[in-house]
Amino acid sequence: MNCNEVLDQLADYLDEDARAELCHAIEEHLAQCADCQIEVDTLKKTIVLYQSDRTTAVPLNVSARLRAVMMNAYEERTD
Repeated sequence: MNCNEVLDQLADYLDEDARAELCHAIEEHLAQCADCQIEVDTLKKTIVLYQSDRTTAVPLNVSARLRAVMMNAYEERTD
């Protein structure tokens, strides 16, 4: 499995009902690919934050930096 395949399957991988063989293939790739591991860890943390108590305010500078990083990553994927 390559990086693009992993990124395309992340939603299924993070779903609790994901197929065991898909999870195994992705976990094998993650064990060897630090870049994809960072993507998965970031996505997991984002999900946890989204599902947690929403009364915590994110400082404006953090929000702006996050938005800039996400836009940059999106532009790189679409090029």
